[in-house]
Amino acid sequence: MNDPKRAEIKARIAAAQAREDAKAQQSTTQRMADKASDAGDAFTSFVKEHPLAAAAGGVALGILVAGMFKGPRRAAATGGAKAVGLAAIGAEIASAFASELLDDAKDIGRAGARRAGDVGDAIGDRARSVRRDASYNADRAGDAARISARETGKRIARAFGQR
Repeated sequence: MNDPKRAEIKARIAAAQAREDAKAQQSTTQRMADKASDAGDAFTSFVKEHPLAAAAGGVALGILVAGMFKGPRRAAATGGAKAVGLAAIGAEIASAFASELLDDAKDIGRAGARRAGDVGDAIGDRARSVRRDASYNADRAGDAARISARETGKRIARAFGQR
């Protein structure tokens, strides 16, 4: 094999290797982005499910960060005050979220009560209709029985009267 052909093959191999490295880097970046997204979703769902625990965790984290300062007390106090401020904001957000959830639950309860009332009305209407139909049919059967009894009595009387 001559040198130009060898150089061309090496260049092709290097280009293929560079493409493979780029793919591997891109897939690693994508995996890292997916993990970060999953972690954000998990954190959000945790805060939604446990707002008070999240607020308490914010306070604890603020205290830990404030305790890590080895500088003057003023820096630690400022960090603690900021942590308390952040915790207050977190508690405010959690409170608003809990209030919104409570309002949604009340709305759902009202809608369920309306549906139950509608079902009860429909059942009552149907029961009254069935009762009216049954009463009508019972009256018709009673009338038919009276007419039949009267006609039978007349026939018996005629049968005895002819003899």
